Amino acid sequence: MEEFKVITLPGKNEENEAEDPSLDDYQEENYEPPKKRYFVIPIFIILLLVGLFVARMIHTYDSYDVEYSWERKDSTDSQFISFKNNVIKYSNDGIFYTKYDGNLIWNYTYDMTNPTVDIKDSYIIVYDKNGTEVDIFSDKGFVKSIGTTTPISLARVAGQGTVALLLQEDSTSYIQMYDTKGNLLVSGEMHPENKGFPVAMALSSDGTKLLMSVITSKEGDLSSQLILYDFSDSGREKEDNIAKSYTYVDMIIPDVEFVKNDKILAFGDSKIIIFNNNDEATIAKEISLEEDAKSVFYNDKYFGYTFESVGESGQITNRMKVYNLLGFNCFSKDLEAGYETVDFIGDKEVLLKGKREVSIYNIFGFKKFTQNFEDNVYRVVPGSTYRRYYLIKENNTEEIILK
Repeated sequence: MEEFKVITLPGKNEENEAEDPSLDDYQEENYEPPKKRYFVIPIFIILLLVGLFVARMIHTYDSYDVEYSWERKDSTDSQFISFKNNVIKYSNDGIFYTKYDGNLIWNYTYDMTNPTVDIKDSYIIVYDKNGTEVDIFSDKGFVKSIGTTTPISLARVAGQGTVALLLQEDSTSYIQMYDTKGNLLVSGEMHPENKGFPVAMALSSDGTKLLMSVITSKEGDLSSQLILYDFSDSGREKEDNIAKSYTYVDMIIPDVEFVKNDKILAFGDSKIIIFNNNDEATIAKEISLEEDAKSVFYNDKYFGYTFESVGESGQITNRMKVYNLLGFNCFSKDLEAGYETVDFIGDKEVLLKGKREVSIYNIFGFKKFTQNFEDNVYRVVPGSTYRRYYLIKENNTEEIILK
């Protein structure tokens, strides 16, 4: 008979220890903690920020509080523009550069019948339209006064202070360009029988390129010619310094401009043309206008126009279209009420203004604010935050916050 031996069976703990590694060893050698879902947090934050952004874009403010108010005394012909986060006030007898609270930064007196201004970067000029005086200023004050013997039809200033003048005498047009010391840089003349009659011009930011819009007539048909002059070293090799010219038959182009990075915009009565900022000024895009433009407006990032549209019922409404510099439509909008002026304020807002009525749209086409004030409003300027604005009104300046 087989003999059995009595053995001691391992206890439960001993069996586990014999068969499995210790828990500490398992954690140290093989354990991998479950991955935490940290990516949920940034997604939540992004969604929250997007939601706040969308909410702010579509929100309309229907009232406001006046934070500060400063009284002013102006002549009846005073006009106002914003310049370097302050205010320019100009009239027939002088120009004042002040803070919004009225504190004077600098001023200059002159005697002009029809003072007109142009601004680029840190320079501003005031010229007497159909007169013979143009004064150059920087944000620091007076720079130079230039007198002419021929009436000034149009003047433009470049970002570094170069000034271009279009002078008219009888049917002959003269082009002159000056530096900030008053030195004559360029001089030329245009005769209608040869080149046509200039109606608009623009200067590049460095003052080396001049764009002219010239009306020509052939067999009774009016056309426009865009002529780009290049006065840089490379432009001297070109005949008459002409880098490029385009002719548009049966179209008038009354406004041209150099915008951001010296891209060119030309506003015609039937289309808007965007040009590249290369030496040849090649065409980037042409936008055909649905109807005759009532007004055009632009800044360094966007441009737009307003026009009348006839609905199916025959009702006439005003419409507005805004584009970026690539030519893509940002928004199209029916305008609820009439207006006198339309322009950009700041980088991404459009202001429609009557004498007392103010409407502000953001660049996505949502109405941000509308109000009918008791006093005439001359100017609306964005403040330091999204809801703050300065109102230059008939007798005072107010800093308001929308609510």
